[in-house]
Amino acid sequence: MAKSSDDPSTATAAYLRGVQNGPNALFWLNRARRLAPNDPRIELEIARQELSAGLPRAKLAHAAFLRLAEQYDIAPAWIGAAVAAQVLGDAAASARALEALLNRHCIPDEKSFSAFAQHIAIAAGYNGYQGYNAAGELVSTGSGRLLGANLNHQAILRIEGMVEYKAGGLSGWAVRPASPDQPPCLTLRDSLGRSFIVKCTTLLPADTSNPLLPRYKFRVPLSRINGLLPPFILSGSGGSQLMGSPIDPNQIQCLPVGASSRGRPPEVIPKSAPLVLVMPVYGGVRETQVAIRSVLKAAPPGIRFVVVNDASPEHVLNKWLTKLAAERKIELFQHAQNLGFCAAANTGFAEAIGCDVLLLNSDILMPAGAIEALNRTAYSDPAIGTVTPFSNEATICSYPDVYSGNVMPDLITTNLFNHLAATANHAARVEIPTGVGFCMYIRHDCLSATGNFRAEVFAQGYGEENDFCIRARHLGYKHVAAMDAYVAHQGGVSFKSSTKALVSRNSKLLNQFYPGYNDLIKEYVKKDPAAPFRTALDEARLRHIQKGKKSVLFISHAHGGGVTKYVDQEISNARDKGLNPLLLTTEFPKDTSKAPYPWPSLLCAGNPKDYPNLTFIMPRDLTALLCLLRQLNVVRVELHHMLGQHKVIRGISEALNVPQRITIHDYASFCPRVNLLNRPEPSAPLRYCGEPDIAGCERCCSQEKEGVFEPLPIKALLARSQRELKSADRITVPSEDVARRLTRHFPSISVNLMPWELDSESVTLKAPRSGKRRIAVIGGIGPQKGFDVLLDCANDIKRRCLPLEFVVIGNSADDALLLEAGIFVSGAYKADEIHNLIIESQADLAFVPSICPETWCFVLSEAWQAGLYTVAFDLGAQAERIRATGRGAILPLGLPPERINNSLMSITF
Repeated sequence: MAKSSDDPSTATAAYLRGVQNGPNALFWLNRARRLAPNDPRIELEIARQELSAGLPRAKLAHAAFLRLAEQYDIAPAWIGAAVAAQVLGDAAASARALEALLNRHCIPDEKSFSAFAQHIAIAAGYNGYQGYNAAGELVSTGSGRLLGANLNHQAILRIEGMVEYKAGGLSGWAVRPASPDQPPCLTLRDSLGRSFIVKCTTLLPADTSNPLLPRYKFRVPLSRINGLLPPFILSGSGGSQLMGSPIDPNQIQCLPVGASSRGRPPEVIPKSAPLVLVMPVYGGVRETQVAIRSVLKAAPPGIRFVVVNDASPEHVLNKWLTKLAAERKIELFQHAQNLGFCAAANTGFAEAIGCDVLLLNSDILMPAGAIEALNRTAYSDPAIGTVTPFSNEATICSYPDVYSGNVMPDLITTNLFNHLAATANHAARVEIPTGVGFCMYIRHDCLSATGNFRAEVFAQGYGEENDFCIRARHLGYKHVAAMDAYVAHQGGVSFKSSTKALVSRNSKLLNQFYPGYNDLIKEYVKKDPAAPFRTALDEARLRHIQKGKKSVLFISHAHGGGVTKYVDQEISNARDKGLNPLLLTTEFPKDTSKAPYPWPSLLCAGNPKDYPNLTFIMPRDLTALLCLLRQLNVVRVELHHMLGQHKVIRGISEALNVPQRITIHDYASFCPRVNLLNRPEPSAPLRYCGEPDIAGCERCCSQEKEGVFEPLPIKALLARSQRELKSADRITVPSEDVARRLTRHFPSISVNLMPWELDSESVTLKAPRSGKRRIAVIGGIGPQKGFDVLLDCANDIKRRCLPLEFVVIGNSADDALLLEAGIFVSGAYKADEIHNLIIESQADLAFVPSICPETWCFVLSEAWQAGLYTVAFDLGAQAERIRATGRGAILPLGLPPERINNSLMSITF
């Protein structure tokens, strides 16, 4: 959330209104959650509000508290889960939550806690409870079987925090998660064992990665460490080190060397050396087991597999690793205490002197053949030092989307991706500025020349492989990505503030040591030499899923809404019929104001995120697109929408010599503005144009250029549409209203009427309450959907103090204006949320204020399914459907807001 804002539309504003515990608290908190979906403070307050509602919502509260407790391990969430379980009458679940609190946290310093905990313990069959208070004293009630018998001393004493070196000394922050309200005391120890106490003092602002946990600042001036021998260790009373510890100021103050500098490269490919697989492990029992099993299955015979156990607290994992070692499947090396990834990797390197090393994270999936591919690439050039494969989560080596996280595939899909990469990109490689440590092949001569990871600088990890690679670059080695190998990687999503702080600290160190490092990465990203190989892999995947099937090409836009909803359903229907659906949509730009139409076309199998590299800039790439579509055996084109597409896309069916079906979603065939709206004068609000003659349309387009999506003159637009519609294999429209409008402009065509949904299905509408009424307005409310109408109605309610209120289930063109006018605005929703949102709004009626003739109106269906009698203006499919079903009332278009409100207050059925 933003820190503060006077804007009522922000998440912060909604949160602050929600915590006031008014009658609409949950509404405001849920709005805040939609605007800031990853803020646990909002989730915690929602859970509290759900719990305060009593038994009807206690189940929701219990689930929410458990999610927060398991993700963030905070005492308020465990206590909330225990209370919610009590309300539900589940004594065992209440005891489990309380036990988790006692095992990992100090007993809260509240008078009521003892009675609360004792009650839960007795109800669950215990004689009492026990736990530690913040002073470290064991508190217990009763004797015998006590709740909290398995206290986790390590968790209770653990200190979380981060230390860094800045001019003038060491500084950072720390917190004791088991007792977060008390500033912790730390111990600084030098390499000879000399030590002193460091006190944390000032409370710092909340960290965005975990705002539920406070942070306390500390500082150690240089004068206090003068004469001591680094590296220094900062730890809590339980021995847990801060992130960034050990720390050696002398190493951090080394002279900088430009990142782009490159030494003289080796001239001869060295003799092949044995390969050793090195995997540091710590937590994540299941992920680690799955990773190790995949490596054991994929590794060629005779390769050593060194696993370094970095003092894992997971007993199940430790036992399993010991068993594997006894079976000689791995070579296991144990750390007595947790030292971090860097030190664990170095332990592995020490066992591989003179050998190549494949460094692996413990959350990867290794497919068959990938290790061999990496090895071949490593010896394909004298100067290659490291090799990294494609992966779903590998920063600059990520695939399919190099810019954002991709879903981790299962092992079957990982093997498929690797096989297709080997086929499509055989022996291809590109130079990269740095390897990526999740799966990095290091050739023996590069490792010997460069040395180990610098644990004394990068501590627990992040940036150590980048530092290694730049040092190797300075010695003349280069780093490459193998385009013919793919290894899956889960990637760590840490909710610890200290982890994210260490990442930030180490990133700064990289740029301090190697000026221009970030620029080196940015230059690579800009050039993106791996792009054609990602494209080739996307194409190979599309050809694989086609497998000789007939393909149908759907052409649409990337704007979402009803068009996307319908096209998605049609794609699913085609797949159910044994066809191979393809979608040609547009690549939605990050900033539409700086990216005018047309946008690049994007080909996929339904979800654009799955094939982000199949982008085609028109008309330059038309030949390449047609070639691929022929390979994919496209037998029919279904044209849904051309918004954002280049005009040459219109000719695809003709170029492929296949039939084309056209589905009508709006009025783009005869209205350059698409929606039949205009302004009588520039400052006037939008209105329905009434479909004037050609001269009237020309005046409309010349009067105001904004909102004109079709640059063709009206006569040319009509002529082009006539040709396309006449040549179409089939024209589908969703309503009689659309059919009438379309055939009025193109009388020689015939259309196929196919409603998007079945209004014949029965629904039960509830009668509106007497007294004050709440009116639901559903969807994204922009100008054409009646934003100005809604605002005028709200202002009339204020003027006349009417017993009427609006709630927008969705978002709007200007949430702030609506909120200031007294309208609730829920915020954007996911498709599967809308029904419950409408029910929870407790609305009496629905209002569709759209001022354009809708071609179908999906929100009308949503309102009916939620039991709401619905009011709309007399135009388009919305009026047609209400007349046909009798499930609502129709108002004259252009009715003043006073009369609209009067109607909403008086309607009965």
